[in-house]
Amino acid sequence: MTNRDLIIFITLSFMWSLSFIFYRVGVPEFGSLTFASLRVIFAGLVMLIFVLISKKNREGIRENWKVLALVGLFSAAVPFMLFSFSARSVNAGVLAVLNASVPMLSGFIASTFFKDRLSKKQILGLIIGVIGVVILMSESLFGGQNATSGSSLLPMGYGLLACVGYALGANITRNYLNDVSPVAITAGSLIIASVIMLPVAIYEFPYGKSISAQAWVSVICIGVFSTAIALIFMNQLIKSIGPMRATSITLVIPIFAIILGYLLLGEALDTPAIIGSVVILFGTYLSLELSVTRMIKS
Repeated sequence: MTNRDLIIFITLSFMWSLSFIFYRVGVPEFGSLTFASLRVIFAGLVMLIFVLISKKNREGIRENWKVLALVGLFSAAVPFMLFSFSARSVNAGVLAVLNASVPMLSGFIASTFFKDRLSKKQILGLIIGVIGVVILMSESLFGGQNATSGSSLLPMGYGLLACVGYALGANITRNYLNDVSPVAITAGSLIIASVIMLPVAIYEFPYGKSISAQAWVSVICIGVFSTAIALIFMNQLIKSIGPMRATSITLVIPIFAIILGYLLLGEALDTPAIIGSVVILFGTYLSLELSVTRMIKS
């Protein structure tokens, strides 16, 4: 993993963490399904610009549209829909833990179906990272009024299926779109996903309800920055360091989310958050097979 990859990894963690802030502002006014649909649609509109101004991107999409359709389904349309259903009755802590299963699922799919073997160090790092996420979210998971009940098992299943979609989409990208540019991959998959999500947005939109400017800004920002631009970075990482290492970003995102929540929303920064963050960083360090000495030298 080069220093450039590491910078992209950290930047992407921050950009996706911002989506938690945008969700907090926009979902109460739009509703979960409408917000998720508009997120994909705005992202697709942004990527349409890249398609119109670049012949190379158009050719890449035209030659690989079938595979890109699968990536759009598994990496955007289906997961966003499933997480929207899951979020109705499962608290954010549990969803974060479910989301942290993506690198493990990605590694399993890669090693089982694509013969991409993981080292013992990577496997250990992923396990430690998941433990760190559990510590990070321990209060939400095991205490308080919003702890998950048995009635949330089916919605939790929706969330887990969404994670399977993310993992599968990452592996498809790495193994079947390696010669396609990250911009073309992102543009093709998001444009196709936005076409799929458009009827949902039209049907679920809260007609007659006044939507604030803040809510509109949040859905536009999550579509442009936390989806379109972020997925360009993600597809670059997948091609550069592989699907398992790239999706291990889901272990780091809760750290940024807690910091942003503390700075922007005044949320508490407690001991489990600090301990969990340290454990996650150590696990991620192992799973990415980083070397402090090599990084300092370079």
